Amino acid sequence: MDTEFDALADGLIWLAAEDEAGRAEREAGWWWAWGETPGEKAPRAFVWRFTLAQPLTDARLSVAAQKGLPGVWLDGVLLHASTDPMAGRELQDIALGDLAAGEHRLAVAVRTFHPFIAEPRQGGVGALLRASGEQGDAVFLAPQPADWLTCQGAEEGWHAADAVLLAPAWAPARAPVEAIDWHPAPAQPARLMRREFTLPGPVQQARLHITALGGYEALLNGQRISDALLTPENSDFRVRLLVQSHDVTALLHAGPNALGVMVGDGFYASEAIGRGRYPFGSAPRRLWARLEVLLADGSTQVWGTDTAWRSATAPVRFAEIYHGESHDARLEQAGWASPGFDDRDWLPVWAAPVPPCALHLQGSEPIRETLSLAPRQITQLPNGEHVLDFGQNFAGWCRIRVRGEAGRTVTLRFAEILGDDGQIDMRNLRAARCTDRYTLRGDAAGETWAPRFTYHGFRYVQVSGWPGELKASDIDGVVVHSDLAVTGEFESSHPVLQGLWHNTFWSQRSNFVGVPTDCPQRDERLGWTGDAQVFWPTAACNMDVRGFTRRFLGDLRASQRADGAYADTNPPALPAYGAHGWSDAGVVLPHTLWRHYADTTVLDEHWASMERWMHWIAEVNPDGLWQQRREVDFGDWLSLDAKTLMDETTPKLLTATACWARMLGMMAELARVSGRAERAAHFTVWQQRVRAAFNARFVQAEGQVGNHSHTGYILALAFDLLPDDLRAAAASHLAAAIRARGTLLTTGFLGTPYSLDVLAAHGHADLAVELLLRTEFPSWGYMVVRGATTIWERWNGDTGDVAMNSFNHYALGAVTGFLYRRVAGVEAASPGFAAVLCRPLMDARLGSGRAVQHTVHGPVVATWGVMADGACWHEWQLPDGLPTTFCLPGQPPLQRAGGTHRFQREA
Repeated sequence: MDTEFDALADGLIWLAAEDEAGRAEREAGWWWAWGETPGEKAPRAFVWRFTLAQPLTDARLSVAAQKGLPGVWLDGVLLHASTDPMAGRELQDIALGDLAAGEHRLAVAVRTFHPFIAEPRQGGVGALLRASGEQGDAVFLAPQPADWLTCQGAEEGWHAADAVLLAPAWAPARAPVEAIDWHPAPAQPARLMRREFTLPGPVQQARLHITALGGYEALLNGQRISDALLTPENSDFRVRLLVQSHDVTALLHAGPNALGVMVGDGFYASEAIGRGRYPFGSAPRRLWARLEVLLADGSTQVWGTDTAWRSATAPVRFAEIYHGESHDARLEQAGWASPGFDDRDWLPVWAAPVPPCALHLQGSEPIRETLSLAPRQITQLPNGEHVLDFGQNFAGWCRIRVRGEAGRTVTLRFAEILGDDGQIDMRNLRAARCTDRYTLRGDAAGETWAPRFTYHGFRYVQVSGWPGELKASDIDGVVVHSDLAVTGEFESSHPVLQGLWHNTFWSQRSNFVGVPTDCPQRDERLGWTGDAQVFWPTAACNMDVRGFTRRFLGDLRASQRADGAYADTNPPALPAYGAHGWSDAGVVLPHTLWRHYADTTVLDEHWASMERWMHWIAEVNPDGLWQQRREVDFGDWLSLDAKTLMDETTPKLLTATACWARMLGMMAELARVSGRAERAAHFTVWQQRVRAAFNARFVQAEGQVGNHSHTGYILALAFDLLPDDLRAAAASHLAAAIRARGTLLTTGFLGTPYSLDVLAAHGHADLAVELLLRTEFPSWGYMVVRGATTIWERWNGDTGDVAMNSFNHYALGAVTGFLYRRVAGVEAASPGFAAVLCRPLMDARLGSGRAVQHTVHGPVVATWGVMADGACWHEWQLPDGLPTTFCLPGQPPLQRAGGTHRFQREA
């Protein structure tokens, strides 16, 4: 169960991690302005005319919009332009320099249409001008709604300094009807925050509970308190904030001690696609800590965030999750987190507003550095810059070791691919700048640096500003992810099989970063539930996902809508809820925990949430077809034949109803195993109703399904929706449809994961192997032979739409579970591997190999190969006494109990 903290107990407070200028700007505030009527897809124009009574210096303009900023002009001069249709909430912070006294005009084009964000269609804009006046005083100007004039479909040239804005086309803007939950603020440098305290005697035990609204790195007496990274991890900070708890006994001693914390933007303040900066809360960044000390004499002391702390600007000048980190080592202060440091020039701290979120103890494995990679190749470009190839796409950053003069800046830019000119190609990163900068302090002994508050998805790094020769030993690729125990191993002599497993494993490693993200590189990195739910059975084969799953289910519950719908991304950066195939994660993930680990403990925490979700669907679809409440209807996402993102290559009513039926079956199973017999009966009745409705609507007498798409057949068979007497016919129709397309799959995110299992289970194992080993487009083998080291988002990743084309996306790798189940022949016959099922394909085309599945009962080891005469052999080593069923091709099932067993299939 979740452990919650009372943040204000024992007189503790939240500390603001901001400087005086940031505080003044925050308290100045600004207002949102809206158009009067909903607009079409054309941008809405806003103009603010203002008069300065005095000249201003060091002026900066912050301007924000709810759905992106195609253009910003001041006095007719273009300051910013964007054509990104996926921008969502956007904040631009623009340096203006000096402004003369007199009249000025700010013109802003605001997008009213976003493919995934329905409201508001009136457009929404806000602005804040900040500068220094003639006397050096801070000046803040923020237009109220009526200060703006707005127009839909403005004439060309409307943003010119002398443009005439005539009524009725141009009218005063208005305040939004509903409160806006976005309070953007521009980026600020990180803050150093410290507090000294004295312990009167030896320490017997001490524990530090700490978190931030922002990212933090904490030190006690100059030593890092743990190896956890990117803390606190991402969540819906409006309602749920994770607290990290550490045993710090060894770091404390009698006498003076010091706790120092660097606070940066982290996930809380960094931009999130669709929601902009501060996506789930408002400024300022905040710090909370509680140190509980048990002294050797039995007395206790509590220290934490109070008004005795002091604060200063950190050497981290900029840090955002998407955009990278800039560090100026000349601003470092040696010993700042140790006792005795002179902080008299530092600022006193002040209390921050108490946030509404609950504080929950993080029980899942932290994000850590798990591997260090050396560059495979370094290429010097004609311009003197260097491109490093690490030979592997991964999530993390670079650690550099450099020696040079003070003030030199080394810049690293990250990308997954190269352009034809040999430079990195960052186009598929969209708005993410993915750039780190390190300014040297000039240490003759050399300097070592790695970022703290950002991460990247990359294989290639382009380095500029490096002093002298760049050697492979100067830069490491640091692999970073949630440090889950590896429970699956797979080795194969066949390059396609080995490549598929390798690519999938590395995509899982790259995207399990606090939450299960879709991709680690572009301006997204969201916890898409659709990707997660199709991949979870494979994820559980590769790694121990128990703690990670329980943590993510807590996130799902925290963001669940009051009516019962789950968010399609967690945290819910996009206003998308209840999509079939996505929000299914609320049921599929706990079901996977039960199947893989026999874990039912999570069900009591999660049961009421699942019931609300199931009720949300059922109450408006009494006939058993999921026709109502399909909000953002993704369907079989990125299927081969889709011309646009939302194309219906398989009827979405079919895929939705199939997903509903599967969830009902899972709910019935989970109810039975958790002692909820009445609810098991309820969900069984509903499953039968939905199954009957599916057959009546989509299944023909000869076993044809829907529009005869591959996904339609696959879901009908995988989710057990067809009568027994039609299953063979439907499978034959599926096989024929695959052959008709040239022996290739046309499936997307929903159909692909089950494709090979369905074919192998219904008499078409030969076809399953052909698809598995295929190397022509589209296939997993095509990715391998094209040099992929992770799974692509799209089948045509090498030629697809640059704007949505991740090269590190695990969803299409969900078939990797098939390698364990049907190539290695290891799967759970009952929950938690209390019994094992071994039913390998034993096909000579699959070559030789070895796999290990670490279960709660011990490792199950499978090896296989092909003899000189073409005969296939398979051997298993099983934990003693483990009930095992062997289902070998052409043989009756055999029952054994643990031990070593070898079988052979003649050629």
